[in-house]
Amino acid sequence: MLFTPILALAFAAITPIVNAYPITGSVVNCRSGPGTSHSVVKSYKKGTDVKITCQTSGTSVKGNNIWDKTSDGCYIADYYIRTGVNDYVTKKCGSSGGGSGGGKGNLPGLGATQSKHAKAIIGEAKKEGLGRQGCLAGIATALVESNIYIYANKKVPASLKYPHDKVGSDYDSVGIFQQRAIYYPNIAADMDAAKSAAQFFKQMKNIKGWKTMEVGKLCQKVQVSAYPSRYSQRVAEAKKICAAGGL
Repeated sequence: MLFTPILALAFAAITPIVNAYPITGSVVNCRSGPGTSHSVVKSYKKGTDVKITCQTSGTSVKGNNIWDKTSDGCYIADYYIRTGVNDYVTKKCGSSGGGSGGGKGNLPGLGATQSKHAKAIIGEAKKEGLGRQGCLAGIATALVESNIYIYANKKVPASLKYPHDKVGSDYDSVGIFQQRAIYYPNIAADMDAAKSAAQFFKQMKNIKGWKTMEVGKLCQKVQVSAYPSRYSQRVAEAKKICAAGGL
């Protein structure tokens, strides 16, 4: 009876755990989401080993609709990775912390209310196909401006009529991104996490080179803050939040 566990341990000691798989295409794109419509985050050369953290369904490539999320946080069509089977080889994204961002539970370092708002921002970034860069800019800005809370402002009476977490008094700034009512007169959008994120992203996308710009600098370009260095200081937190949210 003692031989079975001993043999099992010995076998495990000499058998490597396969957690990385080779790229089969000559140059394969890793995208911000599971589909060819999502932006390219980076590319891998043929033969490069990539670690798969989870898998999900997406755009069909050569009859295979499985997409693999890499440890770099982007997605590659499973067709271009040699896993040995045309099927799932690990957990599905979104299960047991796989990272879809839409499930229950708080995001890293955030409470329930903050997590709810952060997921709305991440969801908008995914909807617009802005990838990790968009997510980082949106979350880092939200952390700096409001710590991801929705602020009303007594100087903007209309804002008090909408659901809010706190009341501020900085000029006529309202919402998560502290968007000034004089420039963003749609108060209903200002006071909604996803819609205010869409307003932020609209400005962000107008900035030349936004896809590769240093995140803190990008945030400042959008917000034009009197304290430009603050955004870079929150990027590390944003990375954890975006990763947990699936970007």
